[in-house]
Amino acid sequence: MGRRKSKRKPPPQKKLTGNLDTQFTCPFCNHEKSCDVKMERTRNTGIISCTVCLEEFQTPITCILLIL
Repeated sequence: MGRRKSKRKPPPQKKLTGNLDTQFTCPFCNHEKSCDVKMERTRNTGIISCTVCLEEFQTPITCILLIL
């Protein structure tokens, strides 16, 4: 008598994450899709700039944001 062959479970499927938007509504002037996002990975900074009111915001990129 031999052993029964064990069945393996299939590996769990990866969750699909969609790409994030790169244009947003400006919180200062409320124009739709006027803010552009640029990520400079060499300097680890993210830059958000509005094309209408010319406001600009910079922030350091964390490891969570690098995945996106």
